[in-house]
Amino acid sequence: MKKIIFFHLYNDISGSPQVLSSVIRGIKSKGFDVELYTSHTDGFLSVIKGVKYHTFSYKWTTNRFLTFLRLIYAQLYMFIAACRYNRDEVVFYINTICPFAPALAGRLKNIPVVYHVHEVYVKPNLLHKVYFWMWKRLSYYTFFVSKYVQNQYDRGSIQAKVIYNALSKDFLDKMIPKKEATEKRNILMISSLKEYKGLKQLVKLAEMMPEYRFRLIVNSDSRSIESFFETIPGNLIILPAQKNVHRYLSEADVLLNLTIPSLCIETFGLTILEAMAYGIPVICPPVGGPLELVDNGQNGFQIDSRNLDEMSNKIRYITNSNDYNRFSNNAKRKSECFNEEAMITLIEEQLKKLS
Repeated sequence: MKKIIFFHLYNDISGSPQVLSSVIRGIKSKGFDVELYTSHTDGFLSVIKGVKYHTFSYKWTTNRFLTFLRLIYAQLYMFIAACRYNRDEVVFYINTICPFAPALAGRLKNIPVVYHVHEVYVKPNLLHKVYFWMWKRLSYYTFFVSKYVQNQYDRGSIQAKVIYNALSKDFLDKMIPKKEATEKRNILMISSLKEYKGLKQLVKLAEMMPEYRFRLIVNSDSRSIESFFETIPGNLIILPAQKNVHRYLSEADVLLNLTIPSLCIETFGLTILEAMAYGIPVICPPVGGPLELVDNGQNGFQIDSRNLDEMSNKIRYITNSNDYNRFSNNAKRKSECFNEEAMITLIEEQLKKLS
């Protein structure tokens, strides 16, 4: 059985490293030897038992030139390291299309390269186009996180399979009882600190609905949060990155995903799935991967975040009507379809074919 060498550019507490951490733990449990190349930052990929780590310096900053230099260094580091392996010994597993350098090394050394593709770029820049070009030409096999992602890229010219993200055993084990309340007024949003995530829409929504309590958790630090927001209404609490969100999910009555479709399209939505496991109805964009999770009128609603009037009406409908329990129960049932063991089994089957 070949060793699996994983590559991920930036280790943080966002969705793609969280999914990869589940994959690595699952593959380890199936008897594969594992090595991991990633940044030495703290995140979901940190301290996975039984994994041999190779870390490098990479971190995103507001200084684009500095970030680009760090990117070049990280790619060069992975390329040189990847060239040390031989075909008969390993399979390369690349998470997201960003780490193209080990894929290039894999092609040069005739080593099978598997990509796990999470992202779709609405307005790709030159660097994104390079990532895309490399992946299309260097991958041996591709896992897509949703049918939406597959439909954007796959024209029958590549070997691929949809592998839905799943709730990890660790997440399920840490779930705490949901707090019940006679009045359902707690609205939660978990997001990165990007304008295309609809953060300004959230501020306006909170101003429109003063009787509700809004909570936003962003994958950033307090200083960045303070510089991003000009004004924050009194009924909106903004928190920096949280590695454990169970407390906040247990208190939430509705989860929002306000990503603006003209700027970005969500490809899956792991926070959506986590909320649904708690029986929380979800309001999400009417496009992309979330449509494979949120059934309109059943466990939530699909609404463009630029339509704030409709958004506020649906929040009030979910929280004030006698239908809340129906929405909640449907959300729980839907989340149970995304099983970690099934995800790992599908990945294991394909990796064994390459071994």
